[in-house]
Amino acid sequence: MLTISNVYKHLERKQLLNEVSFNVGNGRCVGLIGPNGAGKSTLVKLISGLEEPSGGTIKIMGKDIRQWSVKKLAQKVSVLTQDGLSPYPISVFDAVLMGRYPHLSFFQREGKRDIQRVEEVLEFTGLADFRDQMLDTLSGGERQRVAIAKAMVQEPELLLLDEPTTYLDIGYQMNVLNLVKDWQERESLTVLMVLHDLNLAAQYCDELILMDEGSIVKRGTSEEVISAQMLKEVYHASPEIVRHPKLNIPQILL
Repeated sequence: MLTISNVYKHLERKQLLNEVSFNVGNGRCVGLIGPNGAGKSTLVKLISGLEEPSGGTIKIMGKDIRQWSVKKLAQKVSVLTQDGLSPYPISVFDAVLMGRYPHLSFFQREGKRDIQRVEEVLEFTGLADFRDQMLDTLSGGERQRVAIAKAMVQEPELLLLDEPTTYLDIGYQMNVLNLVKDWQERESLTVLMVLHDLNLAAQYCDELILMDEGSIVKRGTSEEVISAQMLKEVYHASPEIVRHPKLNIPQILL
């Protein structure tokens, strides 16, 4: 689905990414972790087409990202950031319906299938009772759920998440990530997510990619990546690592 080959990015004299290479297979969920300034968000911007790399190649479905039109790329890739949707005075239904725009031609109105898809997603995400409520009356966590619904009706094959749970309490964090996980498993969605919370990354991602100073330090399962020595080298901290009582995966105590 996604292939990154020797990608680097520099801004003036600052190197933001340095020879980054990895691939993400169809239906996989890969977590990008690492300290602030590691290059995670920069990489997401390059994959989404918001910025261009200084060198290297990014391929989606075997095709160089520079060969995709903006509209075609929007049909295949959806992006969800920590800010989610801005609190505009529009209804939840209309906000979610905007996810269908990449599939419509100029001046084409939404059809019966588009409306039906929105209704299905509102049910799936538990937002049916909010359909007529204005977006600017919702909490941050509720708007983030609307943002996921909007991404769902877009029907992408690759979902990019850039710290989607940063401003949310633990209830909404679990709600958002459970929605993404259920969506991934139901439709074989490919997911690449940036997470600061290593415990959530270990619980929800099939693989982890640990980055530092614009480079990949380690890639593997949570067992392979989350170790005391690795965390000390990258985060310069020595937390306690314990086992999750149900999932039996590494979890970190500060």
